[in-house]
Amino acid sequence: MLMMLGAFWLALAAALPAAPVADPRLPARAGDTLRVVLVVDDTVARQSLLRGARLGAEEASHTGALFGMAVTLRIESPATLASTRRATASRVARSPVPSLYLVAGDARSCSAVMLQGARDGSPVFDAGCAPTDSTRGGNVYALVPATAASASDDSTRLELWHWTLERFGGEQLNERYRRRFSARMDSPAWTGWIAMKIALDAALHAQASSGAALLRQLADPRAQYDGQKGRPLRFAPGSRRLVQPLYRVAGRGDAEHVVAEVEP
Repeated sequence: MLMMLGAFWLALAAALPAAPVADPRLPARAGDTLRVVLVVDDTVARQSLLRGARLGAEEASHTGALFGMAVTLRIESPATLASTRRATASRVARSPVPSLYLVAGDARSCSAVMLQGARDGSPVFDAGCAPTDSTRGGNVYALVPATAASASDDSTRLELWHWTLERFGGEQLNERYRRRFSARMDSPAWTGWIAMKIALDAALHAQASSGAALLRQLADPRAQYDGQKGRPLRFAPGSRRLVQPLYRVAGRGDAEHVVAEVEP
């Protein structure tokens, strides 16, 4: 069946985590659905993140279909998420709990989503939250560095991703994003994309899409993920923060270029 679907989707399906917990080639349960809820405080300011998550969801949906798993992405604001959860307190049995929350925003918004994820027993991916308080629990996994490391001067900055990257499949990923949105892929866009990819990889290895199954898989210290950066990405056991290379970028606009890769 894979041969018939062509090399493009083969490439997407091939980059599954290396952890030998389960064989991702085994089909998921019939009708299993990975349900991701993306919560952002400002859809305009978070436009790149939204686009990246949409691209990731589209690609994850195609890859998941090869293994019998559907993928959905729902976008909420903190206010609508809160009202939805209040209005559906009696509807929980009819509406499945999200498999995973993906959030970016101010401390108050992120804390509310992290608390909701804890109540639902679902992992929460921090895709760019302001510092939060003690509500950050063991179900929260951070996709971005704890602080934005500063350069030795003001002429360069650190980024998670850049639209000029070409190696390790970066050129193809940047081109897919450009074709889909007529825009250059930046760090927030990559963060949204990798969030959906990690979520699917974890669900396929766990052979289940429940929050509990994802949390068990994410906690496995052997789990690794391919982010088109040339080396496996992983979550640090203590901080549950994604360990990854960063890129030092100089210039602005069309003159931007990567001057160095920063070791994780």
